Amino acid sequence: MVSSSSSTRFINAALQTTGEKALSYIHGQLKWLIGDHLVSLLDEFPTLSAHCETFTDEDGADSLLLQAHGSLPISSSMPHVIVTIWLLQAYPFTPPRVFIFPTAKQAILPDHPFVEPSGLVSSPYLEEWLYPKSNLRDLARNLVKIFKFCHPYSSGAASASFGETSFASKREAIDRLFARLHSDTKQLQAQTEADIERLGNTQAVLRDRARVIKWGLRELEGEERALKKAVEEKVDEADMLSTWLRLHGTNSLLASSLSDEVEGFEPVDERGRCLLEEEAAVLAIDEVVYALDGALETGVLDFRTYIKQVRGLAREQFFPEALLNKSLEISRKMTIGSIISGY
Repeated sequence: MVSSSSSTRFINAALQTTGEKALSYIHGQLKWLIGDHLVSLLDEFPTLSAHCETFTDEDGADSLLLQAHGSLPISSSMPHVIVTIWLLQAYPFTPPRVFIFPTAKQAILPDHPFVEPSGLVSSPYLEEWLYPKSNLRDLARNLVKIFKFCHPYSSGAASASFGETSFASKREAIDRLFARLHSDTKQLQAQTEADIERLGNTQAVLRDRARVIKWGLRELEGEERALKKAVEEKVDEADMLSTWLRLHGTNSLLASSLSDEVEGFEPVDERGRCLLEEEAAVLAIDEVVYALDGALETGVLDFRTYIKQVRGLAREQFFPEALLNKSLEISRKMTIGSIISGY
């Protein structure tokens, strides 16, 4: 800890230095004000001390500036905060640059409302800095208050309250609101990121399902085209069969059927030949009707076309079926008569 008198002498000597080691402040006529602000800060916070160091700005430019560095006491129950307060070239018209530093045992709390991961402090007081209303001493007081509310070290995360709202100053209320908004923003950001990830996964699943559905639709469309073609062929065959039956009767049908499918059956007489012809005609028309039933069930053939075809086939089937039944009846009677005459 440096005494107040020695700090004052150091500051005055630094401000009066000329030549290559002169400080880089652009408002030379306000150097006395810079010294007064810095001395006032060190008088109230003796754990800080003044230094003259080279400051490298974000654009890479170097400048020789004053800084206050040391531990900032927060409360008896909380650890001190290692802080550096830089007085920039345009001070007091531009706010100081404040950094805090971790210790060997204490890291900077992530997602702190007032401290960036680099250690740079960003608070409403600094953002609203306005000379001559703002100064270093009030800045340090404000840092103590906001760090009581939300300590920057992870080991000191259990923070104190600002007190009752009715007794809080406007500055304290703004700081508290800023911290709460920061916390709410972080929670909303985390929830938004989780929602985006969840919706992204859902989108990927839906895309996969869409590809499967498109593939299935293409397969179904192919099957539908094949089925329509098959039904059209069956309908054409039914029309051809109906026309052929009307023109030729059942004799030629029986001959082709016997030669291709029932070569093992040979009629022994004229009556047997008639029975085979009639049975073949009935079965052929039944097969066509079964095919039309299947087409109607699958929706490929409309009901009007189905009825038209079935009616025509029913008319064609009526006479062979009636003739077959009549022939079977005659055959049974003749069989019974032959049995009786044998006795």
